[in-house]
Amino acid sequence: MIAPARPFSILDRYGSPLPRATSRVPAMSQQPIPRKPVEARYDAAQDTPEFANYWAASDGLDADSANSKAVRSKLVKRSRYEVGNNGFTDGMVQTHANYLVGTGPKLRMMTGSPGFNQTVEAVWKRWAKATKLRRKLWCMAHAKVQDGEAFGIMRRNPGVRDRVKWDLVLFETELCQSPLLQVGVPGYIDGMKTDGFGNVEYYDILPQHPGGQWAMFAQTPEQVSPLYVAHWFTLRRPGQHRAVPEFRSTLNTGASSRRWREATVSAAETAADIALTLHTTMMPESEFQAANDYTTDVLKRRTVMALPAGYEPSQVKAEHPNATYEAFTKGQLNEQARPKSMPYNLAACDSSSYNYASGRLDHQTYFLTLDLEREDANDLVLDEVVFPRWWEAAVIAYGWNADGAEIPDHSWDWPKHPVADAGTEADARDKNLKNGSLSPSEDAANDGEDFEERIIKLAADYGKPVDEMREILLKNNFAQAFINAGAQANQSPAKTPAKQGAVTDG
Repeated sequence: MIAPARPFSILDRYGSPLPRATSRVPAMSQQPIPRKPVEARYDAAQDTPEFANYWAASDGLDADSANSKAVRSKLVKRSRYEVGNNGFTDGMVQTHANYLVGTGPKLRMMTGSPGFNQTVEAVWKRWAKATKLRRKLWCMAHAKVQDGEAFGIMRRNPGVRDRVKWDLVLFETELCQSPLLQVGVPGYIDGMKTDGFGNVEYYDILPQHPGGQWAMFAQTPEQVSPLYVAHWFTLRRPGQHRAVPEFRSTLNTGASSRRWREATVSAAETAADIALTLHTTMMPESEFQAANDYTTDVLKRRTVMALPAGYEPSQVKAEHPNATYEAFTKGQLNEQARPKSMPYNLAACDSSSYNYASGRLDHQTYFLTLDLEREDANDLVLDEVVFPRWWEAAVIAYGWNADGAEIPDHSWDWPKHPVADAGTEADARDKNLKNGSLSPSEDAANDGEDFEERIIKLAADYGKPVDEMREILLKNNFAQAFINAGAQANQSPAKTPAKQGAVTDG
């Protein structure tokens, strides 16, 4: 008889079988393993009932899904409503556009030919004036805050009074959308198609605004190359291609501020409308009751009134506005303007509580934000779309001996930031120029000007050649160095004493 095979055993390092487990692991379908609560070291990662509702809306969506078409549409509508009905929000958006764009950027060519640089700058300035470029950049800056993103497309406009017929045509964010968005196409989101690297292949631009009177007609989007579309928005997340209003985190703050204001006014009006109330100690079932409950009557001016026995008059006290109204309003404005790093005196248009030091400190943070946004405007609007298209056409229109496909070296001089104390600022700049820590070109760029243009104007105003004016400025900034050099040159060389025993003449 053949003995039954022994079950397979696992041996240890000495060749002896390991003891078998006495219990079997139950099947998952029979006895599910209970889930353990999240054990985290961070308070915000705890699943406590206290903050359950607070974190209920958190999600794990990517940047494009979080800024979906439905989300953007609702936020844009509410942001525009807030700007149109809240004076503080309206003022913040306009003030930011004023500080950001101002009188507009100036082109500064940086080729090796000063004469050619001046020619190109003059031609650009004339074209920018003909197309009202500064006005359009201001509108884009306003839309960027209010709607989250600003769009412009370079099109040939025969109505432009210039040799170069290109024009920057603005359109709102609703026109960049795909009515029939194809599902399952990689890189295709609402309004644009991107490749595997995140580069935009084309934009879907509707011919009519969805909220316009012609939206009822066929809305077949035009696929426009990104070479002609300026899309200005703040990049907040990796993989982000669309944006939402920049005051999205404080829209409810503006609404609560208006509710507080209306409640305060209503309380004051209610207290003013009720001129007098009557109080009595008599029982309601008393036979004598001179006034019915909650009855009203009109009081005559300058009258003496006798009340029945048991009645005492009193006036309603107005509890609003009280001491917390101003503090609450200021706190709301600070929070509402914080997404743009705008100081309180600019948000409220009130500097009564500021001194020079506090104003300067608050504005430094805001000016840094403006500098970053201006660089975004350079990268996304001017250098990416507007100037390349203009340069290609200008080379042909004016017959320049240049390659229209190769963009020459250039930069943009934006308007300088205003200062509260002009005297202190001028003293600091003069000191930096004289110690060499600030160059004249940097100083002119800080003022939104080109140093070459500035020195040409100075030379013309004083009737001096340009080279002589450079020498005058050089001696003015480094006067002490020239004085020391002149003193050394005027000193006679010291005589060397003769050594003992040396033979001398005569």
